[in-house]
Amino acid sequence: MDDLTKRPIRAVLFDFDGTLADTLPLTFYAFQEVFRKYTAKEYSNEEIMAWFGPTEEGIISQVLESHESLPEAIDDYYRIYDAYHDRMLTLSEEIRGMLNRLQDMSIPMGIITGKSRKSLDISSAKLAMGSYFTVGFAGDELTRPKPDREGLDRAMSVLGVMPEDTLFIGDSNADMAAGRAAGTRIGGAMWFETIQSSNLHPVPDYRFTSPLQVAELIGRLNQGKG
Repeated sequence: MDDLTKRPIRAVLFDFDGTLADTLPLTFYAFQEVFRKYTAKEYSNEEIMAWFGPTEEGIISQVLESHESLPEAIDDYYRIYDAYHDRMLTLSEEIRGMLNRLQDMSIPMGIITGKSRKSLDISSAKLAMGSYFTVGFAGDELTRPKPDREGLDRAMSVLGVMPEDTLFIGDSNADMAAGRAAGTRIGGAMWFETIQSSNLHPVPDYRFTSPLQVAELIGRLNQGKG
């Protein structure tokens, strides 16, 4: 019987926050500043992480009791996210090295994220990542965000690849569940200090402690394969 984990990998899909970029500290900071201003309450990183799933607008909408201030609060979130981006994070050299190597191997890549299109575009532009990705779906572009498989299915359709030939990499249980539901191989991104879960479920097919391990795995699996 064919071992799926030993088949060549023809495409790679990535989560964004905590996987391609160490954006979680910035995300926590922006949320905390907004909630402090509009609710006068302090929320821990763990409390904020428990709300992850909806987009930033969705999370803010759930927390704020005064809907009159909602548009202003959302504007403030994006203003803070943009203003503090350059000082709080840069693109990891290992991440860029991985993306360059996958690009050199002609591996098409995509992004499936729960963050909004607006914040994804801010980060993609500031980190100069756009040229690597053929397809990307943000949380507000999907009817059913992760852990649903919709985003993965749509991305694979655009790339013209089958699930068994695709690797989806993320740092959360929602990522693992979406990949498993879609029939892809799943990889756990364990390379940043701040990740959403260190005990991933479903259990990933691969656990990566360095982004370069991704390129090494694909190079090994695809060696000599047509």
